[in-house]
Amino acid sequence: MIDPKQIDVEFKDDGMQEVPPDDEMLQAGLKYLPDSFYIPRSEWDDRIREHEKNKSSADYFSGRFTHQGNSHECVCHAAQQLFMTAYNRQFNGLGHDVWFSPLALYTRITDGQRWGGSNVRDSCEEMIARGMIPDHDGPAGDNSQIKIFEHTLHQTSGRTEDHWPTKGWVIPRELPDGWESTAKQFRALEVYLIPREVEAHASVLLHGMGLSNGRQGHSIPHLRLIKENGRYLSAYRDSYNVTRYDSERWMESGGFCIRSTTTPDIEE
Repeated sequence: MIDPKQIDVEFKDDGMQEVPPDDEMLQAGLKYLPDSFYIPRSEWDDRIREHEKNKSSADYFSGRFTHQGNSHECVCHAAQQLFMTAYNRQFNGLGHDVWFSPLALYTRITDGQRWGGSNVRDSCEEMIARGMIPDHDGPAGDNSQIKIFEHTLHQTSGRTEDHWPTKGWVIPRELPDGWESTAKQFRALEVYLIPREVEAHASVLLHGMGLSNGRQGHSIPHLRLIKENGRYLSAYRDSYNVTRYDSERWMESGGFCIRSTTTPDIEE
């Protein structure tokens, strides 16, 4: 039973700037969602059951939650979640799971400005053009990804508790020397612009992809369509370390999805 308090949650502005018009999103390298991706509402229930049976919705390819604390980095936390799930889907699981640093993306698209939030167009363009930098602290914890990748960075700097690896704001010139050589192995390839339609939102999720949209200044990574008590809900891994849900009321917000990414050579 879903806690009603976690459905259609209201947010305060915490970093998502106004979404640019479609032409600017397309200039960043996105493409319109193909018509072939639309799934008729009459098939939604069967698709939901199929994903539940096969554990194939996007949330099954997410290796972690993130917590943005009091930062303005929600756009990049949502982008990280979508990139991670798209990357892992290509390996059909979490066997090669990689965590990516929201902070590393955020400081690049804001040119080092810590406060004021960021733009989804800029995050998409940067993921397509130059890619994502892995986080220090990988799937096994204890900074394990430092041992795997030549360049890594800690995650969000918004919190200050010792138990959360989020200290240390950086500006772009303070990123690890040569980070571009690692990031280019993790670039977004197919990125789709989602129309402001419930059917488009649901169809993306029912294809096993994640979708990011936003409201009230907050960027949200939707990963699964469910049905409870006769109504459809879109489940998302909020960047406050919790799963929340949107009703169809908020599924008309458009957004973007990542279908595929580059992958590095992996030795078995």
